[in-house]
Amino acid sequence: MDYMPWWSEKNRKFADEMEAFVDSELVPLAMKLEEENKDPMAIQWQASKKCIEHGFHPLMVLTEEKYGGSEQGYTGYTILNEETGRCLLNINPLLTSVFGAGPVLLFGTDAQKEEFLAPMVKGEKWASIAVTEPDAGNDVAGLQLHAEKDGDEWILNGWKRFITLAPLSDYLMLYANTDPQMKHIHRHLTAFIVPRRSKGITIEKINRLAGRVEMANSVVRFRDVRVPEKCMILEPGDGWMVMTSALNIERLGLAGVIGQGRVLQEIARAYAKRRVQFGMPISHYQNIQLRMAEIKMRLETARATIYYLADLLDKGEVDMFEFGVKSAAAKIYCTQSLAEIGQHAAYICAGDGYTHEFGIYGILENAMLMQVAGGSNDVLKIFIGRNEFIKDIDERLLPRALRGVTKEEIENLNES
Repeated sequence: MDYMPWWSEKNRKFADEMEAFVDSELVPLAMKLEEENKDPMAIQWQASKKCIEHGFHPLMVLTEEKYGGSEQGYTGYTILNEETGRCLLNINPLLTSVFGAGPVLLFGTDAQKEEFLAPMVKGEKWASIAVTEPDAGNDVAGLQLHAEKDGDEWILNGWKRFITLAPLSDYLMLYANTDPQMKHIHRHLTAFIVPRRSKGITIEKINRLAGRVEMANSVVRFRDVRVPEKCMILEPGDGWMVMTSALNIERLGLAGVIGQGRVLQEIARAYAKRRVQFGMPISHYQNIQLRMAEIKMRLETARATIYYLADLLDKGEVDMFEFGVKSAAAKIYCTQSLAEIGQHAAYICAGDGYTHEFGIYGILENAMLMQVAGGSNDVLKIFIGRNEFIKDIDERLLPRALRGVTKEEIENLNES
């Protein structure tokens, strides 16, 4: 694995350990599944448990030692996601639990971390993040799941949909509207971590998805679900801040995209060097070289971007709003890049690339999902563009035609 020049010795040691683990445990498992004609993109509980046993649960990497973690920071988390991404095994239970437990990790009390976080770090419990609703997706401010206070409990009523692993999880990390009158200042949402088997929670439907990654993607109904006060993260009205902060963890999980991109790169490289047409390997043809150059450029840029963001978080040198813009830009670039890398690899491998044995189109299908999950790329572009027009203008960078001429400049011009 290529080290980033700013990595600490701890980062490098962890990268070496992670690479060895993937090579010795996960890659052989993926090859075994392939030989047995089983789909590696089905939920791999065996692979997930191997990660936990060896200390490579992504939640464990982020968590403090006193709750069972190894405190490898966001750089370690990103290293783990890149490396596990290249084995192409579906370890959705691990990443989904990170997203579900993220708010507890960031904002939970000691008691909440002991009760909810520690069992998830050990792999004894699993969590799902529950945001999307029938009438609210990218417009998360429009969430309608309602929570009403009743003594020392909250009563939930409403729906969630597109919830990954909902029927298989022990907890649902959800956001509910607790004060519709405060929507204009984003103080209307409150965060709760709720036991999935609470009375009144039902799984209404398992969605059939087009891509190959099995997700147990579900519609969830809440009917008079009573939630104790201890399940609330921070205070009523803090849900928007909790959710947007936790999204940073989710978007750094995109490092798995880099691992998948590396697989596509090697498939295309090996095929082009071995496939002979018109008397020579097709790697000698300029068009194939140009496609390989596109793959390499996107991989290098995506990788540098993701690790730069991880380093910012590790050092605490971030304005969280501006970081949200940076992470949104990285999410867009990385997911679009994976789709483009897949297309270039498919063109290089031609008819062979269209077979199941090469696996290129399975990655392409999943790349399409990544562009709409975790905030659709189109909506995130609007967020980025809108933010740019909020900023003050740096007049030092403007041509005179836009900057205008100061009185001093006119006087100096006249004198000259």
